[in-house]
Amino acid sequence: MITLFLFACVWVCTAKGFRLSGPMTYAFFAFLILTAIFRIDAMYLLPVAAVYALFAIWAVFLPWPEYNPEKPRTEIKRWWNHPRELFGFRIMQALFYLVPLDALSWLGGKTLETVGPMIKKRQRTMIKNLEMTMPEYANDEFARRVWNNWGRTFVEGLKFSTYITKMSKYIEFQNKNLLYARPQFLLAMPHFGYMGLLSTAFLNSGLTIAVTYKQARNPLTNDIVLANYGEKLVPETHFLPVGNAIPMVRALRNGEILNINSDQRFRGAPYIDFMGVPARTSTGLAQLAIKFNLPVLMAHVERTHGAHHKIVFDEFLEISNTGDTDADEINGMKIVNEAMARIIRTKPDEYLWIHKRWR
Repeated sequence: MITLFLFACVWVCTAKGFRLSGPMTYAFFAFLILTAIFRIDAMYLLPVAAVYALFAIWAVFLPWPEYNPEKPRTEIKRWWNHPRELFGFRIMQALFYLVPLDALSWLGGKTLETVGPMIKKRQRTMIKNLEMTMPEYANDEFARRVWNNWGRTFVEGLKFSTYITKMSKYIEFQNKNLLYARPQFLLAMPHFGYMGLLSTAFLNSGLTIAVTYKQARNPLTNDIVLANYGEKLVPETHFLPVGNAIPMVRALRNGEILNINSDQRFRGAPYIDFMGVPARTSTGLAQLAIKFNLPVLMAHVERTHGAHHKIVFDEFLEISNTGDTDADEINGMKIVNEAMARIIRTKPDEYLWIHKRWR
């Protein structure tokens, strides 16, 4: 009964986004292990249960964590689906804490390589995308390579701190001098490889980068998304949720570098050719480049082998300003899409083909 009570307290704190819910979860499993090994009498856990009860009562009165008030969560998502996702992630994080990065990367790749093709909806999306753009790769063998890469990428996010402490071992840079070639610029990259590692290039660089990102559908896991991009571990980086242009403009006026990744489907955006097929493409990147008269630096992160990566700064793109705003924005995004396509074709198995980019 005490075990169930402790679990219920942890669950309430998790559902309400209570910051101490993480340590409470790990401590809960530690209690289970210690109790099983040393056969601790239940009465000795009563003080722990009292502390957990106080935290749970505190959490009940906290406001619900919401990132999108226009789409309120249902009660089943609040109390079951979303806490379950976060709880599962924490269990996985605890289990893999002592596993070396290289072994964890191999395990994640093999796991998703096996399980991924069973996710029929995503598998069909991948094959359809490939049939439209690179039909020579529209086969199950190539799909397994894509799943393997994203399986590795997902679990490598659990070890971002390892990339920081052992950067010289796991990360190499190409054309890093381009970061200092212009006083200010926009940064763009496709959803290719372990994108989050890009922030390591700015560590101790003297440069500040504002990164736009799509918030997680589950507000409880939003911090996990940011952790995979180096939040707190790379102080030169801060994050701006997409959908609000004001923080982006403010960052540029403050002289910061702004990272915008525009290769995802954007509802209501114009169709612009991408890898030979028209795709809805946001023109926000071109709008800002024209407004602030800034070049666009293309970059990407590619896997060299295992858990090792190379961060490449490819080239500067100049977006012309002829005075015809609409035409300049479309032409600018055509240039950006072509540059992204060149990157994707170098290692197509590292691109996010499971996203419905083309419809």
